[in-house]
Amino acid sequence: MRMCMRPLCAVVISLTVVGLELDARADGRLLRERLSGLRVAAHRGGYPFADSNTIERFRSALRDGADIVETDLQVSSDGVPFLLHDSVLERVSDCKGPISDLPARAIERCRLNGLSHGPERFEDALKWARGRVVIDAEFKSLAVVRPAIELVRRYDAYEWVYFQVKDGWSYYREARARDPYVALEAAPAGADGERKLTELLALDDPRLMIIQLHPNLLTTENLRRIRESGRLASIDAWRVGSERRWSFGPLRRTAACDAVFARGFDIAISNAPRPCAEQRDAMR
Repeated sequence: MRMCMRPLCAVVISLTVVGLELDARADGRLLRERLSGLRVAAHRGGYPFADSNTIERFRSALRDGADIVETDLQVSSDGVPFLLHDSVLERVSDCKGPISDLPARAIERCRLNGLSHGPERFEDALKWARGRVVIDAEFKSLAVVRPAIELVRRYDAYEWVYFQVKDGWSYYREARARDPYVALEAAPAGADGERKLTELLALDDPRLMIIQLHPNLLTTENLRRIRESGRLASIDAWRVGSERRWSFGPLRRTAACDAVFARGFDIAISNAPRPCAEQRDAMR
């Protein structure tokens, strides 16, 4: 294996996992195959809905034609990963304070705004999915990395779950320290985004499968570089075109996935999975 680039020289990536079966998942396909082609990722299952980031919303996204459900992972004080975007509870529920200050049982007694239940466990989402849909889960804190990866290992979900390691190397290093095989998606951004992208593309890590491009890195050349590295490219569709429409009344969701796919991306992350899936199907 060639030497990693700065600042990852302390990271050793071994892609040999003792006892890990690399057989196909529930539908007989491995993750790379499931992600190839034009793919729709439902942002929080669909956003904004009262039940975003819940299993019921994921179920709706699957019915609407999504290939992937995207979610966010926070962790309780006793190390249980939950499906939740915010680090504090007051904006989205009747509870207050950081989710990391409360044990799992207390979090489950909260009530999400407009719903009769509280935040749901990542483990329950894995039980529901059972490989029928790919799950894209973003680590929202370093503390959630270990317990989330342990659940993927427990449910042998390597070929239908991948994790977003955000912008920066700390999440990547932590994930790889815990498991050399779990699939990852990196999202370089910021003033030094080009440098980060270059370093990511140089990594000898075939399970770093996806690069999510920020608009400030969206160029034909960068898309070409991602493809030449053997990786897939994703982007938030609302960063390419509008995914909201006012029509003499309430906000209606539309999709900008046709613009994403036309630019050459593999995965469109959309707030509106149904029209996104329709646009995908029209382009196939």
